[in-house]
Amino acid sequence: MTASLTCKKIFSLEAGHVYTWETAEGVTGNILVDPGGAVARPCTLDGIPLGDMLLDRNVGNVENPDRNLRLRRAFLIVASAIFQGLEMQGRLPEKITRTYW
Repeated sequence: MTASLTCKKIFSLEAGHVYTWETAEGVTGNILVDPGGAVARPCTLDGIPLGDMLLDRNVGNVENPDRNLRLRRAFLIVASAIFQGLEMQGRLPEKITRTYW
């Protein structure tokens, strides 16, 4: 089975950078990455955090995971791809496309 992810930075706020994302499985959402590029959390299109789930790349695990397994899995993939882009480019990426098997 092949899965894919498309993620694009749509704007920056004082609170961080907002990305919109979509998986081939039809799961969509938005993610807010803090200005320092260390913490990611699900958010609205306007950058308002949703729920308590977050991923701190310095700690390396999800805190307060969402009960929805599909959403939690997609969030982990998106946040990981953004953080990998940051490490590879030295800055937060503008767009990410990934394919998984």
